[in-house]
Parts: sequence; structure tokens; C-alpha cells
Amino acid sequence: MTVIHGDGSENGKAIQGDPMKIRRTSQEGYAGLRGGFFVVRNREDWQSVWPSGQEGALPTTLDTSVSMLLVASAEAKDTVAMHIDKVLETASAVHVWVHETKNGTGCTSKLEHTPYDAVIVHRIDKPVRFYLDEDQAESCGDPPTANVQCRLGEAPTWSTKLHAQPGEVVDCEATAEARGRFALTDRTLTLGSLPGGSGAKLAYTKGPARGTITPDVFGTYSIQAEATDEAGRKGLATAQVEVLPPKTRDVLVELIWQNFDVSDDPDTFPRVKLRATAPGPKARTCALDSQAPDLCEVKTRSAYVHMRLKAGDKKMPLSVQYVDERIEKGPMVCVQLYFDGARTSETCDRLHRNADDRWDVGTVDLAVGKLVEPEGASKPDGGAPETVDAGAAPEAPKK
Repeated sequence: MTVIHGDGSENGKAIQGDPMKIRRTSQEGYAGLRGGFFVVRNREDWQSVWPSGQEGALPTTLDTSVSMLLVASAEAKDTVAMHIDKVLETASAVHVWVHETKNGTGCTSKLEHTPYDAVIVHRIDKPVRFYLDEDQAESCGDPPTANVQCRLGEAPTWSTKLHAQPGEVVDCEATAEARGRFALTDRTLTLGSLPGGSGAKLAYTKGPARGTITPDVFGTYSIQAEATDEAGRKGLATAQVEVLPPKTRDVLVELIWQNFDVSDDPDTFPRVKLRATAPGPKARTCALDSQAPDLCEVKTRSAYVHMRLKAGDKKMPLSVQYVDERIEKGPMVCVQLYFDGARTSETCDRLHRNADDRWDVGTVDLAVGKLVEPEGASKPDGGAPETVDAGAAPEAPKK
């Protein structure tokens, strides 16, 4: 058995022979064939057509004593149809012409099985030559295009790249356009990547193509739009929301969470209170329920706390008071410091904590915006506080 690409003509002369009558019976019994070209004249030939252990029943319409089965099964993944067009007998061989149709440009095939064709002809014990002719189906055109744009709150201007601050509401919408033969069937908006420690969620407002997100930590948030057409082809687009620490001599303190799953609800995390204490005979405490305008500002969203300590030369002890128990492998409190647009310190509490326990984070040096170790502190890992220099953060947008 030989397979030749082309019509088999030599020097412009087509092969001449006696046409053989083709009998094409039900094709259902051939689903699952191996890819390739086969001649079936006996049981052994029939077994070779199938993957090992998946042999189907020999067709009842095939009597191998007087007939033979010719099979053409696609070997390429982008083939959508196979068809045996004609069979000729010459003095030396049986010649079989097969037409293979490949996917059109921009098309995606959703076939239940590999394309094939099988016909029964009179049995002739001569060599068989298959001639394979290929063409391409009609183009399906380009896949759909997706677009996503966002805005701050109800601002009139939409953009694919936006700057925001923690706690600001960002409104995003996905749009789409069909460009090929197939109509749109769906467009959806989803969250892409989030900064480490973020528990932000996408809240849908007008179906799956419109929603809001409220950033809770500094970093880059990506929002994705996906468009799908009737052929299952997809178009993707991404918008980015940059949440950058402002360049200021104030020290920004963020209480965030790590060690949790993206599906977890931050409202279920242990309740904690972030406190900073100003030194002096009349020590003042900075916390959500105790804010001195000349000393600090504190805001919360869900389990996250954002504290701004006003610029100065003081050194202020920083602590976290646990209202609820924190199990050792549960969501973990982390504290980050930002100064002059850069993250300067980060430390996390890995220990089991009982309700009313206090974690002494360290002392904030307001002059340089860094965390230094307090004397006699409760250490997060049994040693020195894990304070790391995280390097410069991206510069905040100029206003």
C-alpha cells in the first residue's frame, strides 16, 4: 500500500483504468479509527485499523472473501473532512483518490471524532495506491475582538490603564465585536492578577460584562475581558489599575494579609487593631478609634488597615492587638511601610495568637520611614522581626 500526495498523473497524463463500483455504507461503526490509509481484506487487516485494544466490530456488510474495505482516516489535527472520490483498477494496481479538507483560515473544528471515509469495493489482490489531494475550507474570518476599559468611580473618562489609591472604587466594562462569520455568544469580565496580599474581589453590577473592584493594597491589578463567538473562538483584552504609594515624607503603614486562598472572604479573618504610639509624657495612641489629626490618619476596608503617620523625627512603637484567635496556619497578618514612594519594610506574624494577644511589630523611625526593632518585643518567628528592604516601588503618577 502506497500513499502519494497529488493526483498521480505523470507528465500531464492522468492514470487510465477501469472504474470500480464504490459502496459507501453507514460510517458510524468506524469512529475511533487510527489515522492513516488502510486496505482491509481479512481480520488481521481489520485489527490494524484500530488503536490497540479498541477494535470495533467487523462490518456485517463486508464479506472479505469477495470484497475489500478501503479506509482513509485523517492524520492531521486541522483536517475537517475526508472523502474517497473514485477507485480505478489497472493491470498492475488499484488506485484510490482521496480528497482531504483542512480547516479554513481562522476556523476551529469541534469534531466528535477524527474525520474518515470508508468504502467497500470488489476484492482485488493487487497493490493499492492512495492519491491524496488537499484543499482548505472557506475562511471563518478573524476571531472576535475584546476590549476592557476602566474609570475611577463615576468619572467621565475611561482608560485601559488607570491610577488609583487603596479604597477607591474602580468601574470596568468589557465590550466585544464579531469580525468573522460567527456571531458573538458571550463577553465576560474577570480578575487577572492581583498584588501579593490582596483580597480584592470583582463585584458584577450589570451582568458578567460590567463590575467594580476596590483595591486594598499597593500594586498592580489586571482586569480581563473575554469575547466568545459561536465557533468557540475567543478574543482577550486586559486593563491595568496601578495603585502606587504617593511620594510623601509621611510614613504609610499598611496592615495586609497573606497565606489565604483567593476565594477566602477577608471579612472572616481574625479581627485585629493596628496601633502606633507617640512618645512623651503624654503618650498618644494612633488607631482607628483614636486619631489625632496632627499625628495620623487611619482608614479600614474589610480586614485591611491603612495608616498615615505624619512626617516628623519621632520614633513610634507599632503593635497589632488580636481581638480574635489566629491559628498558626491560617491567614497571616503582615505590616508594610512606605516612605517617599518606596516600600521600606515588611514583616509578618507567623505565630499562633490567642484573643487579646499583642504583637509588637517594631518601632517606626519617622525620619527615614523604616521599622526598627523594639527592645523586649514579641518576635514573629522567635528571633528578630523579619524586616526586609523591599526596594523602590514605582513612582506615583504626578498630579
